[in-house]
Amino acid sequence: MAVEKLFADVLQEYYAGKKTGALFVSVSEASENLVRFYFKEGSIYSLSYGPVKDKECIDIIDCYNFGKAVYFDGLKAPNASADLPPTDQIIAAVRKSGKMIHMDK
Repeated sequence: MAVEKLFADVLQEYYAGKKTGALFVSVSEASENLVRFYFKEGSIYSLSYGPVKDKECIDIIDCYNFGKAVYFDGLKAPNASADLPPTDQIIAAVRKSGKMIHMDK
């Protein structure tokens, strides 16, 4: 059963818990692509949405509504980003958007 959660709270939880893995989030507007957040010891080190990468993803987060999110513990990104702000700034931007996601319990 899925529970609706504030997207930023989930990111904050993984950051505080020093998680390593990937969070894949569906986009409600019928997109085939997923928003993909990759964590290493809690820090977001790669972010993508289809062909859009890193900082550009943060800039467009207000444009979309999100559906189900799934976390894959230990999954690693193929490449780390050189163009991402610090994780706390990413979380603040997502928090400002007020977006919600659906997570399994």
